Amino acid sequence: MPLVSVVIPAYNAAAFIGDAIRSVLAQSVSDYEIIVVDDGSTDGTREALQPFDDRIRYAKQNNRGVAAARNTGIAMARGQWVCFLDADDCWVPEKLARQLALAVQHSTAGLIFADAEERDRAGIQKRSILETMRFGPDALRDVPLREPFRKLLIENFIPTSTVMIRKACFATAGNFDEQLSNAEDRDMWLRLAAYFPIACVPQILATKRSHGANISSHTERALRSRIRVWTAARSRFPDLAPAPLCDGLIAEAYQQLGYILLPSGERRAARRCAFAALQHAARQAAATRTLTGHAWRLSVALVVLSCLRWQIVRPLWDARNALLGRRNVRIVPS
Repeated sequence: MPLVSVVIPAYNAAAFIGDAIRSVLAQSVSDYEIIVVDDGSTDGTREALQPFDDRIRYAKQNNRGVAAARNTGIAMARGQWVCFLDADDCWVPEKLARQLALAVQHSTAGLIFADAEERDRAGIQKRSILETMRFGPDALRDVPLREPFRKLLIENFIPTSTVMIRKACFATAGNFDEQLSNAEDRDMWLRLAAYFPIACVPQILATKRSHGANISSHTERALRSRIRVWTAARSRFPDLAPAPLCDGLIAEAYQQLGYILLPSGERRAARRCAFAALQHAARQAAATRTLTGHAWRLSVALVVLSCLRWQIVRPLWDARNALLGRRNVRIVPS
């Protein structure tokens, strides 16, 4: 049995997946298997994999999303550890060796991750993803990480393509939530952090490729998924997910979602988001006995704006965008 199972979910990844696989084959550790789960690709992904047929295990399924693809890979995995590598990302040659060494030092750790750099076609955009994060410095310094659950509620600072998870941990934490179209990784890290220590190798061990097809670029989808993740965390782990903290996060997400829906002409949906934001903000205020005026004003303003016709709101919206330095997007309200 291999020590490590490397799961690569792929959807229309013909342009990148060869580089991802070669970065695994270049590892200084050789005790691994590579599992590629083709999530219903319609491009030349299968053809791009043919040069590696003798080095990979391949499975194809109907398009069900990255969470389902990763779950298929987990079910196929024979290794003691499971790593995830997005098809458009790459590893450095010492990635597995350094994480396995840390696993020996911290034998109770369920999840081990690392820092990564971010690149696009123009070159390096972020030399260290963790250094740009609120809790990134904590992850680089504290091994194992202190209060990982609370920190992950506030911010997802774990690059997916750097994680290595003890396979036995999935029996306790469960698999990826296939109902989430975004934030499925954050939801998984939260459940693992609820049961097991997590630790970070304070080195850059992967390269994340940034391009227009990244799913994380869809803000509306991301906000809806985060709301679901925070709601589930509060319900499932009340001792780890304080209600006031979750209410504050959910209120802010609903508010942001409402302002995204408003210029699209979805006034009723924007108004519902405003009321939901006010409801959660009120719960937070009641629990903490504090009131954040700025957040309340934005939510109340959203209620008012959503009751007006777009022809009246548009000049106010243009003035807001000009004040914030944002580019106006031409939108035709329904």
